[in-house]
Amino acid sequence: MQHSQSEIKKILDQGMITRSLLESEVSMRKCEMYCDIAQDKEVKAFFKDQASALSGLCDFLKQRLVQIM
Repeated sequence: MQHSQSEIKKILDQGMITRSLLESEVSMRKCEMYCDIAQDKEVKAFFKDQASALSGLCDFLKQRLVQIM
């Protein structure tokens, strides 16, 4: 079965967004873990901020994925 160019683009976009979402979620969880084990307040704050930013990115990517589907 032959797919149209728009269907192919949609499939590729879904794959790229899904991959970015998974990578961002893993990074977010790592930052949360590093925040939990950090002793220094500044290091804790840094990883907490990073986890928060990645959480926002994940929410954005989820919205985009819904829009494409």
